[in-house]
Amino acid sequence: MRVGIIGAGTMGLHHGQAWQATSASLLGFYDSDAERAQAAAERLGVRAFASQEALFAAADIIDICTPTFTHRAIAVAAAEAGKHVICEKPMALSLSDCADMIRAAEANGVRLFIAQVVRFFPEYEKAKELIDAGAIGEVGVVRLSRGGSNPGEGPRQWFVQEYRSGGVLLDLMVHDYDYARWVAGDVERVYCQRHLGPNADYALVTLRFRSGAIGHIEGCWAYPAGIFRTSFDIAGKGGLLTYDSEAAVPLRLRLKETEAAKGGVIVPSSPLAAEDNPYLREIRHFLECVERGEEFRVTARDAMAAVQIGCAARQSALERRPVKIEPLAI
Repeated sequence: MRVGIIGAGTMGLHHGQAWQATSASLLGFYDSDAERAQAAAERLGVRAFASQEALFAAADIIDICTPTFTHRAIAVAAAEAGKHVICEKPMALSLSDCADMIRAAEANGVRLFIAQVVRFFPEYEKAKELIDAGAIGEVGVVRLSRGGSNPGEGPRQWFVQEYRSGGVLLDLMVHDYDYARWVAGDVERVYCQRHLGPNADYALVTLRFRSGAIGHIEGCWAYPAGIFRTSFDIAGKGGLLTYDSEAAVPLRLRLKETEAAKGGVIVPSSPLAAEDNPYLREIRHFLECVERGEEFRVTARDAMAAVQIGCAARQSALERRPVKIEPLAI
């Protein structure tokens, strides 16, 4: 498989380094900024392409690492060129754009994968395994938090232009909407409270799942430069799973009425080896599923459902009311 990356920024380089650790052949980069494409290509010892069309002509897989507002157009063009597509999250800024991407892939017989990388972080993956194994019983409450400094400083102003990135409600929190659905199922109602200031974007989103479980998702771009923190608490009828990215032992399982409840069962968590890199793990998963014809861990419809929650959260914050989530009609 020959791979071409569109977008030579931070995520493009992350993906490029991961591709070079797989059996695929990384051909190179295309970027609307030719100098940036050249710099990335030189760094990884590959080629800088002069146009998107030239990259399409050379590659079997197109990896989209561009700003969110460009995803639909590039993904549809790649699918129509007969290329498999992996695209950075969030999938798009609207449900109609997401649907266009799915229809284009299906109409042209190619695979579409949205890189919801949190599903490939060892801590989050291990928690999901424990939940599926019944370790904490039926899930009742999911609390997720994600926050960092404002990403829109310097040349990356598009991050804080909500019509281009989706803002904190979509660009950042889409990770946790997707993970919450993975562990607790479909969402039926969304309520959002948000503070949007000149130097901070903070939101608290409450989810009601069709199962009856409750979710609390907190996201912010307000921390000092260089800080990024994530955490979760997942409570079931039989116990609690907790994780804090700043804790010495991030992931713990505490069971009710057992000896383990006294001190917690420590579960292997943070990656210690290069092959545990979540970006590498998600790209290997994508490649294996394409080669074997298997279903992705996160489907394009899963990614679209996460965008739907983000759009509902924005509507809720603007209208100051809960918003019902309808089943996706695609």
